[in-house]
Amino acid sequence: MKISTITTTLLGCLTLLTACNNSKNTSNAVFDKFAPTTMEYKNELASIVKSNPEELHYTFNKFIEKDGKEYLDIQIKGEAFEATGLVLVNSWNKLEEIKSTNGLGYDGAELKGLELAIIPSPSGAYLVYKDLEEIVD
Repeated sequence: MKISTITTTLLGCLTLLTACNNSKNTSNAVFDKFAPTTMEYKNELASIVKSNPEELHYTFNKFIEKDGKEYLDIQIKGEAFEATGLVLVNSWNKLEEIKSTNGLGYDGAELKGLELAIIPSPSGAYLVYKDLEEIVD
């Protein structure tokens, strides 16, 4: 009786340890440490977007107007990270519906084939909308 209890306990512990060792690290120290508006965060995000744009998934969060400019607040996910980014929109080509509703009804929509320009700045690089394949709602 005692041996089966010990065996069951050991088997459970080994299973838990194995499961912990197989988990992926899906965080980025910069994104964990800094706010999305900081230079460090924006530069790290721009570097990732620039290096591997086709491997990223973009999801619309909300529409923002700030200081007379219009932005898309988006979620950017890659294999090893998840981050929030603000995308400056100068041309609403293929985004007309989001613009006309101020983003209402599009929360969580995938921005498939999103193309971004990256503009360096002393306050941190910023993302600018270039083009979009389609909105998948």
